Amino acid sequence: MSRAAALRYLDRALVAPPDERAVPLLLGPVAGRDTALADAGLDRATWSEARRAWVAHADRLTRALRWVDPLADHGGWTVTVKDTIDVAGVPTSLGHAVHRHHPAVTADAAARLREIGLSVVGKAYATELNIGPPDQALNPAFPDLSPGGSSTGSAVSVAAGISDYALATDVLGSARWPAANCGIAGLRVSWHPARLAGVLPVSPTQDSIGLMARTVEDLRLLWLRAPVAPLPHRGHTGRPVVATVRNAASAAPPMAGAQERVVDVLRDLGFTVREIELPEAMWSARELAWELCAADVAEVVAETEARLGMTISATARASLREAVTAGRHRELHDAQREFRAAMPTFLDKTGVDVMLLPVSPSPPKRVVDRAGRPTLPKPADADYTDRIGYTPIASFAGMPALVLPAVVDDELGPLAVQFVGRAGGEGALLDLGVAVEHRLGVSATIAARVATTLTGRWPC
Repeated sequence: MSRAAALRYLDRALVAPPDERAVPLLLGPVAGRDTALADAGLDRATWSEARRAWVAHADRLTRALRWVDPLADHGGWTVTVKDTIDVAGVPTSLGHAVHRHHPAVTADAAARLREIGLSVVGKAYATELNIGPPDQALNPAFPDLSPGGSSTGSAVSVAAGISDYALATDVLGSARWPAANCGIAGLRVSWHPARLAGVLPVSPTQDSIGLMARTVEDLRLLWLRAPVAPLPHRGHTGRPVVATVRNAASAAPPMAGAQERVVDVLRDLGFTVREIELPEAMWSARELAWELCAADVAEVVAETEARLGMTISATARASLREAVTAGRHRELHDAQREFRAAMPTFLDKTGVDVMLLPVSPSPPKRVVDRAGRPTLPKPADADYTDRIGYTPIASFAGMPALVLPAVVDDELGPLAVQFVGRAGGEGALLDLGVAVEHRLGVSATIAARVATTLTGRWPC
């Protein structure tokens, strides 16, 4: 009798995947969806219910969400919000196992997305205070690869078709790495302190809003509808000049090959592609960016524990470095201000509008190699040079950066590149990314892999 009762409960707990006709649309782009729905014979009500069922099914397998809105409207554009960004009436846990607080006010960035009609379907899993290891969610495109962090659930939710978009944060790659590892598009927007209202900042002069979608074209659709507090852009108004960065020549061959593929596409499209070399002082500023982040994080953790009465886990605490002096902290901020002022001058001098780099020196790490490791690199780490990566350049300078997959390798996973543009130049980056994405044609490959992970096969 007890077994039968348990089975009855378990039968109710498991949600069957939706109508097979809906799966390619659930994992496909927002662009062209209305036509695709009509072609598939799916009306709005059927589509909405199929998506609701899919959210339950996909989240059960990927553990992307910390909270799901059972009353969310799934008929239109949907978004998940990182669990370090406040949504009024929804608990914010900051990625902590037991903490939660209940904000009365929605973060400005989330409110803006709601204003233009996006439906918040859930809060996405974030690593603990943005510094814990990304061990809890499954990468739906490559389950043996780490999904990356700290905006882990944000990328997973988009890749898995749980939402069309994700609102996340990016400090030194917190949105770009997960987007890259899961094979989707990710945009770090230009830094501006006003954009961070209602967001936990771990390094306030480097933190910025991150947006994710399955394709760059979908990101552009969102940006055209409601850019997140756009900044005036004084840069190039015609076709942008793109430059690879010679300092990144030490990237692993697969990553260098992914970049080279993008260079070939750009030249085929008629873009001018040059090579530049950052002065050593600018290139080495990547280490200063991490040092500044570590100093900021130590202060944020101390204040958070004291004011919210919480204690972070040992794995998150392992990311902390020894405290720096107030004088050293000021030196780091001074260095950032100098870097932020020098970068536009350097781009003007070289005649470059957009820098192209691999998103990381090496391919995505496997779960078994990444599990439990501290998020913030330390100079004593054997792989320190690899871990500081290339993402800090945009963060330290306050510039926008767009990530997209260039190659999908069956063994190594998605191999992504990033375009780094001038402050306020998100529109130009997205236009460039759409042109390149159409030629690369890798989004369908990622969708097929996700469908295989979540359903066992790719519907024809």
